[in-house]
Amino acid sequence: MGASHVARPVVVGSGYIAARHAAALRELGIAVGGVFSPNRANATRFADTWGGEASGSLEELLQVAGATHVHVCSTTMHHEAAVLAAATAGLTVVCEKPLGPDLPTARRLAAAVAERGVGAYLTFNRRFDAGVQLLREHVAAGELGEPVAVYGSYQQQWNAEPSSRDWRFDPAQVGPSRVVSEIGSHWLDLVEHILGRPLRRVSGLLHTMGEREFTHGGATGRFTPPNEDLMSAQLRYEGDVVGQVLATQLAHGAWDDITVRVDGTLQSAWWDSGTPNQLHVAHKLRGHRILGLASETTSIQSAIREIYRPAGGERICATFDDGVRNCASMDAILRSALTNEWTEVEKA
Repeated sequence: MGASHVARPVVVGSGYIAARHAAALRELGIAVGGVFSPNRANATRFADTWGGEASGSLEELLQVAGATHVHVCSTTMHHEAAVLAAATAGLTVVCEKPLGPDLPTARRLAAAVAERGVGAYLTFNRRFDAGVQLLREHVAAGELGEPVAVYGSYQQQWNAEPSSRDWRFDPAQVGPSRVVSEIGSHWLDLVEHILGRPLRRVSGLLHTMGEREFTHGGATGRFTPPNEDLMSAQLRYEGDVVGQVLATQLAHGAWDDITVRVDGTLQSAWWDSGTPNQLHVAHKLRGHRILGLASETTSIQSAIREIYRPAGGERICATFDDGVRNCASMDAILRSALTNEWTEVEKA
């Protein structure tokens, strides 16, 4: 691709998702120009694996010769500083989800990239699974009739006992929530993308298992997390579509399992991350069809490929405006869980 001859991305963060971005870039023939992490040893290891130089500061990273893109793969509470600095430097921003820990932060970041006129993308990568796009197309084309209900779940086992104890348990890094932010944000984005309509009202519930055994980085013990293990929410989308979601990190046997189902006036259809490039469509008289191919997800690679391709054509990558709406939805669920009342989602 033409962009591979001129693009020179730099990366903020050196963990799992930063490595996934770097691997996707390498597949495109794009070399990483540099990396910054507060942990210099981690940054050095990342540079040794993926190329580029380990910078001693964010400012130094943004001065890498020829830098064109900044991949913000740091923890959620550190997105703001990196995005604002990248926008000020006039570089395209590729930010991991969620955009920020809350709506005010998301609004500041969207305003900053708009004011400076820089490209800005949010990597809600599961949009790029072919089954999700088939579901979106069926909804848009009226194949299901009018959507009546949408529901599903996001299940992980990471914090079932024995639990992990990584940065997601630290509010100074993840923000005011864990499950709502880390996995709820993905599901909420998927459904707005599929339906093509915003979430308007929510009734949320949070729950925690409390004290548990943990094993992490060679350490073991017991602790009580300060943030939630489970989120459940009733939802109302524009046009009075009813929704429901359960997101949990206590589901033994669940690796990273996502489901979305839409019931319409004519047919129903559902997507399951276990078969990411397929869509199930059903009618009570005509039966059940499976569309698409039984293949593995390449959603992160597809998201990065779209970001680096030349301008033109339809794009499905999330924007910072999508990120603002997403943060508005998360904030509403958190407020609702505190008040035990239906809560309006603030308009972006």
